[in-house]
Amino acid sequence: MQNRYAADIGDFGKFHLLRTLFNHNSYKLKQIWYMYPDESHNSDGMYINYFDKVKDIDIDLENSFKKLISGQRSVKALEDLNLLPNCEYFSKYVNKNGKDRLDFRKEWFLEALKFSKDADFIFVDPDNGIATKIKKEEKDIELLTFDSFSKKVKAGKYIFFDEIEQLYNVGRSVVVYHHLNRSMPHDNQIKIIKEKLEDSFFKVIAIKNKPYSPRVYFFILKDKYIHYFSKNALEKFHKNFSHHWQIFL
Repeated sequence: MQNRYAADIGDFGKFHLLRTLFNHNSYKLKQIWYMYPDESHNSDGMYINYFDKVKDIDIDLENSFKKLISGQRSVKALEDLNLLPNCEYFSKYVNKNGKDRLDFRKEWFLEALKFSKDADFIFVDPDNGIATKIKKEEKDIELLTFDSFSKKVKAGKYIFFDEIEQLYNVGRSVVVYHHLNRSMPHDNQIKIIKEKLEDSFFKVIAIKNKPYSPRVYFFILKDKYIHYFSKNALEKFHKNFSHHWQIFL
């Protein structure tokens, strides 16, 4: 997550999903932003004239975002809107002085892990999502650990499979944001990654935010009770907002 993304179209979908699922129950949500320094090489985060497309979906969210966009956009400003009363935020930058040092990343993650204890849902929001390696010839996708991420460049923009495992062990579920790419059809990517996750975890549900940019959220669920709640809530959410969302059970 970067400050320049605050209240963009992706954030609207994210907060709409989380508010619908968690603002009317007592589940404890903890969000790890995977904060990354603002970049300037592209126009990501600049699409903020989207409100006519989401009109009346969530009026409080819409009005709050309009107010935020008219001022200084930042993650702190997002938190201060109190759009998720049951949520706590971990906002420490994932790298140090703009450099993705391995020793700092491991220390950072230990702090994030400690912060996440006793959460019902741990939501993670790295810029690019899960670190993957696309195998076009095999039509397959490998989920990478930190040590297998050979580039080590901009590692702060990803969550690694071993980090997902550790977060899963301290909470009841992990919700992972993932940005799809152009290597193969988006639905194929979702199905392959979902199957890979299901090899290691109890249950996985994916839901794709369809407008404008390919975003998907993987709900990685640890027990039958949290799965029952998530499945029912996501199916209802999808039914009510199918124009914008697609579910993968």
